[in-house]
Amino acid sequence: MRERLNFGINPGRFRHTITLLQATSGVDASGVSITYTPSAVKQKAEIRYLRGAESQSKGQDVSETWIEVTTRYNPALARLSRFIAPDGNQYVIQAIDNIQMRNVYLVMNCQGVGAGA
Repeated sequence: MRERLNFGINPGRFRHTITLLQATSGVDASGVSITYTPSAVKQKAEIRYLRGAESQSKGQDVSETWIEVTTRYNPALARLSRFIAPDGNQYVIQAIDNIQMRNVYLVMNCQGVGAGA
């Protein structure tokens, strides 16, 4: 009989759809490519809020949001990729945990970027 893998993750929690962003040819003032466009890759995921912070930098209010995203394994979700959450905010993938290195589920720690973060 085939062993059933149990990672303690309920697939019914994957109720959010995230859209992976891919870098396109564009540069900012420092010469770094920062233009991102939505790709065809959409992924069902669980999004869990971790923390947020408000601070001031150079006279402007700055807010940061950190979330944890759990989803099925997809090699397109490379480290330092970006995605759009259902609320329209963009997030940068800071770290990826491939649970038990089995290529089944990914847990990603992400930081919000832009005005809505």
